[in-house]
Amino acid sequence: MKTMKNTLGTTCRIAALAIAAVATFHLGVPTVQAEPKDETFVVDVAVDHDTFAIIPSTGLVLHPEAIGPNRGTPFIVDGKIFPGGTLQTGSGVGDPTQPGSIGSWMCRGTFTSTLGTEDIGFDTVQMFQFGDGNNIWTEGLEGGLGKIGVTTHRTIVGGTGRFKGAEGEVTQLALGTNVTGTPNIRLTFQIVKH
Repeated sequence: MKTMKNTLGTTCRIAALAIAAVATFHLGVPTVQAEPKDETFVVDVAVDHDTFAIIPSTGLVLHPEAIGPNRGTPFIVDGKIFPGGTLQTGSGVGDPTQPGSIGSWMCRGTFTSTLGTEDIGFDTVQMFQFGDGNNIWTEGLEGGLGKIGVTTHRTIVGGTGRFKGAEGEVTQLALGTNVTGTPNIRLTFQIVKH
């Protein structure tokens, strides 16, 4: 009986040492992973006015305005993504339904000024869908989209698929308007991946 206890005790100690050695080996050896790579690319977006929807706001409570949209009005609009350089600068140029789209774009936001002001402003979140779960989101202030050459800066708030873990900055350039009367924009992504 004493021999059986000694054998069992020895077997348990050996098993415990083996488990500890394996754990130490696995914890002490770093795993080899590919380093995430920074990425820069440019896309054009043709916004589709036919998808534009707003919830009207009557403006400030103390100073109601009859004509809107006004500050605080939420909206949503869709568009199509094209390779950078596809859409030209100008008024009435390009079409969201033209061939060559590489993805879908959706923008939801809130007016930060009234439609009657000289420089209409928005706070928006934009979603870029490139298919197969490869999506990226940006957020930022926008203004003067109908004015050619207006530049704004956006932050990358996240992504999925090949954009998982992405952060960085996007420079947005107003190209003018397309055949639907809504903006064409060019976006330069500077992605940092961790």
